[in-house]
Amino acid sequence: MAIFRGDGGAGDSNTDATLTAVTAQAVIATDKASQAATSAGNAATSATSALSSANNAATSATGVAGYASAAQASANAAATSASGASTSATTASNSATASGNSASGASTSATNSGNSATASAASASTATTKASNASTSASNASTSATTAASKVVLATAQVALATTQATNAGNSATSAANSVSAAATSATNASNSATASANSATAGANSATASANSATAAANSAASIGANPSFTSVTVTGTTAVKMSAGTTAQRPSGVAGQFRYNTTEGKFEGYSTAWGEIGGGAADLKLNSFTGNGSTVAYTLSSNPVEDNTLVYVDGVYQNKTGYAIVNNVLTFSEAPANSSAIEITAATIAPVEASTEFKISQFTGNGSTTAYTLSAQTPENNTNVYWDGVYQSKSNYSVSGTTLTFSTAPPNGVAVEVMAAHAVIVSVSTPDDNTVSTAKIVNSAVTTAKIADGSITSAKLGAGVGGAFNDFAIKTTAYTAVTRDQLIVNSASSVTITLPASPAAGNVVFIKNAGTGTVTVGRNGSKINSQTQDGTLAADAAATLVFVNATIGWKEL
Repeated sequence: MAIFRGDGGAGDSNTDATLTAVTAQAVIATDKASQAATSAGNAATSATSALSSANNAATSATGVAGYASAAQASANAAATSASGASTSATTASNSATASGNSASGASTSATNSGNSATASAASASTATTKASNASTSASNASTSATTAASKVVLATAQVALATTQATNAGNSATSAANSVSAAATSATNASNSATASANSATAGANSATASANSATAAANSAASIGANPSFTSVTVTGTTAVKMSAGTTAQRPSGVAGQFRYNTTEGKFEGYSTAWGEIGGGAADLKLNSFTGNGSTVAYTLSSNPVEDNTLVYVDGVYQNKTGYAIVNNVLTFSEAPANSSAIEITAATIAPVEASTEFKISQFTGNGSTTAYTLSAQTPENNTNVYWDGVYQSKSNYSVSGTTLTFSTAPPNGVAVEVMAAHAVIVSVSTPDDNTVSTAKIVNSAVTTAKIADGSITSAKLGAGVGGAFNDFAIKTTAYTAVTRDQLIVNSASSVTITLPASPAAGNVVFIKNAGTGTVTVGRNGSKINSQTQDGTLAADAAATLVFVNATIGWKEL
């Protein structure tokens, strides 16, 4: 009789009961294994989903450069899917672990059942194998989950890269926006500059218009004034000067009475009355000549050639009347010789014969016996002064002048009337010299040039015998005529005509006469002989004669 030791006990046991229990355990193990396999399948599916999600995330990350926000959303979805996969994998692992534990319990029960439960053991072994397979599947699911997690990490890195690129793109966009803003600012500044330039151009145009208007007004004024304006009176104000027209002697205009200009050739102002002449002015230039008489000399040579009326002569301080001397060129000759040792003082104005007005300034004082220095009313050179004490002329050796101060070597006595006459200015108006007043000596050598001699104004009579060499041009005569030397005369008349030879001829004078008419030509000798005869000559028709004056004896000699 079998002894019952309980489920799984050794010895004689109730085999049916044992198998039932083992079978039940195997069923349980199988269920657990099936559950594990199912969990592993779910884990694999989840891993596949995670992988797909990771792939989607990677794909989304690839396009995230243009769509960073969508990539971020896809990455978040991928992370969520990966988290679900990880959770599923964990569940599968836990199921596998439970299955392992169940399998371990089953193995323990099989061992306890003994070798008699071979089938059960085999079943248990199968269950164990399946559990192992389930564990492997779970491990594979875990590996897949890990791979999925790695891909998620990669996807996350790509998302981060995409985010960085998006950030860089944002920064670039910000820089671009800043550049656009700067460009807009520059454009605004350029617009402002352009506006300012336009304003300046407008102002310049306005100035140009104003200048053009001024120029037009000036042109109109000039046109209204004309080339030769005439004014009743002109008033010039200010403290500067008026500039007159200037030019050389050769550039003088034809001349109208009253014209005034500056001659750059002469370095002088000149005016026109009937001819151009210098307009002078300034202080009178007086020359002092001092001599000592010897009782016999009457002629004294001066330092200039003064006009007699422009001289003041004193002998020992006594004024000499102009009837007491005469001046020829630069020599003054007294009618009587000044006494021996007498002081002779001659003051001469060097100006030429002109119409002049000399301004004398008179300074009057009264001597007090001690004062030697007196202040004049105006500054003047010493030579331009005449000083008198009670009407008595004072020699210039008795005083000196410096500026406006006149200083005597000896003080004028008390009560003496001191009178000083000082020549300060000569208003000069150079006029045309009187006839026969300019002597040959007053003309500078070589001063009369051909430019000063009018063409055809010098006659043959003004030329010396033999000078020039050429005859005058042929002249046709039909009436009486008095010839001049070098004449070449052709007489053409049907009536008698008289040609008179030159009066007072000089040796070498020559006259040619040809009778081309039918009348007789009488050659009048005019006081000189012809061929040594004291009678006139005659020329018949077509006759000719060349007459040369030889001397008073021969007279005119016919060649």
